[in-house]
Amino acid sequence: MAITIEDQPYAWAVRGQKLMIIASSTQTANTGFRYGVEVVIDSKTYNFYIPAAPDDRLYFDLAPLLEDMRNYEPLNFHFSTDDTVDDLSKKIINFTLSEWWIVGGVLTEAEGSEEVGTEMIAINGYYQVIDGYKPNVESGTQKVRYSLNSNISYVMTDRTTDTHSWYLALSWGFPATPNSLHVWIPVWETDYGVLSIPGNNAYLSNNVVDNFTIQIYSSTGTATSQTISLNGYDIEALPVYPANLNDWTGLTVKPSLFPNWRFYRVRVFNSTTQKCIVYNFYNAGKYGLTDCHNDRIRLGWVNSRGGWDYFNFTKRSEITDEIERKNYRKVLFNGTTSVFSSNDRGLVERRNMAQQVLSVTSDYISEGEFKFLRSLLVSNQVTWLTEDAGKVVEVPVKLDDTTYTEKKTRDGKLYNVTLKVRIANEYWT
Repeated sequence: MAITIEDQPYAWAVRGQKLMIIASSTQTANTGFRYGVEVVIDSKTYNFYIPAAPDDRLYFDLAPLLEDMRNYEPLNFHFSTDDTVDDLSKKIINFTLSEWWIVGGVLTEAEGSEEVGTEMIAINGYYQVIDGYKPNVESGTQKVRYSLNSNISYVMTDRTTDTHSWYLALSWGFPATPNSLHVWIPVWETDYGVLSIPGNNAYLSNNVVDNFTIQIYSSTGTATSQTISLNGYDIEALPVYPANLNDWTGLTVKPSLFPNWRFYRVRVFNSTTQKCIVYNFYNAGKYGLTDCHNDRIRLGWVNSRGGWDYFNFTKRSEITDEIERKNYRKVLFNGTTSVFSSNDRGLVERRNMAQQVLSVTSDYISEGEFKFLRSLLVSNQVTWLTEDAGKVVEVPVKLDDTTYTEKKTRDGKLYNVTLKVRIANEYWT
């Protein structure tokens, strides 16, 4: 008797795809034959008994067992203030296959038939059908690859080289055009957020990274650098947005130390060899995107690569309070000879259910940014990073919009986008 595992997902698996276990057995002719499938996801065990397919193989998709990853909500994840953070939006998967058939009227496991699969890590990203079955996460195209193994590798963000360009980059000696191995990200000094990367782990065999560098350019263009060691997590969240850096104890490249700073660069290395595209965070508050008439609304969401992305909506924003009133008619009688009081209510509101909907509008954005915001519209995990009583907090929200037009801005016109964002919890009354 023997089971042969013919295919299984890569050790670094992406939740949103077919995650197939395919196996064959020499015992399928036995009465009532079943493939036994034991799956352990973190510490939770699932057992299945699957009949053989018409070609006598086992075809088992792990993806439905990972649906709950869509709703993972990290607590205060975005406000990390030092070193790197263990990004826990992952699942460790192990599985064992075995052979079962009916013996004496009882479904019985064949002794010694177990075959153990290779351990996997599942991250909270997704692919599309056009990417094909089982895209290669180690050596595929930039679009599907996760290994940080060259200076064209993307980290776990949907921002690419053609998402956004900065008009001052070229005049200050840096590439501003698409496909330049540079990603430009507009930020304000009050912005919090993390940039997640695959760490030096056992699940990506050719991903060997051990440090990252922050290099900030002052108002005069002078560069100051600092290198920070990675901690060896499977996924490392780098707290590299300006407010995180300013709160980071002992950091010498805080934006607050460089008044009117131009931008800073984040790069990941193996020793001194660069292993990702350059991520440039430029000072949007000083150079080009300031709007003093409106509050900025900052949204964060889980993107297609399983990391977090952020976007600031800088134009007019308004909150609409939607109130549903639950009423009943009360009999006017107070149980005494006075019968009722003149100020008694006849129509009584039992409960008011209030929902708040935030309407947000972006600045004029590029074609690449319209495409970038697609993952916001389809994400189950969206948060509003805002300030309450002087403290920055995250408020869970959802998008009300059910359609989204990705504008092609090649006609010379400028476009912005308006979205309706519903606060996930009721306004208590």
